Amino acid sequence: MIDDKLMKLRNLVSYWEWKSKSCHKFWVKETYQELLKARQMLKEYKAKHYPSTPATPLLTQAKPFLRMDDWSEKFENYE
Repeated sequence: MIDDKLMKLRNLVSYWEWKSKSCHKFWVKETYQELLKARQMLKEYKAKHYPSTPATPLLTQAKPFLRMDDWSEKFENYE
């Protein structure tokens, strides 16, 4: 199911992001304030209508670092 309100809010956020990046430096403060308002409206809408989805994506556990020397040593000493 496509949520039209959610799509409109996302488009509004992307519009203000574009507008704040491409506007004259005289208008940066105003466009940035509008961007913050749009982000806040999107955040509130998502919290109200989609409470089960996390705000930020879950990160997977990182694999422990293994130096290339230790990894390739198995192949060098294979004989």
